[in-house]
Amino acid sequence: MSLNLPNLNSAGGSWVIRFAELKDGGETGTLAAPVATQTADPAYPLELMRQNVQGTVTLMAIIRSDGTVSDVQVLQGVDERLDEYARKALARWHFRPATRNGNPVDLEAVVRVPFRPMRLKSGF
Repeated sequence: MSLNLPNLNSAGGSWVIRFAELKDGGETGTLAAPVATQTADPAYPLELMRQNVQGTVTLMAIIRSDGTVSDVQVLQGVDERLDEYARKALARWHFRPATRNGNPVDLEAVVRVPFRPMRLKSGF
């Protein structure tokens, strides 16, 4: 399962989230994807854009059966500051949880967060 949402603080790219059930209890049935109900874009300070600090941060987290996000870790970073901005933003997300047979389940999520500087007008 996956989810794509735009990163409004970046000139291009979207959050790309891939989900997998955290533990397979051997249950069969349809696994319904979680739905983001509250999102937050990471900070991307003008200073870092001017310095052309850019790239894609890859995170791993757990989407809990209550819809909260926990255990956010950086798998592949770009810059310590951008890594931390991405980690903090994802921790603020909330989901309507994934379900299997109508019962909420924990999921593991791998999340890619793009940082692309917007073109800045001279004189700023």
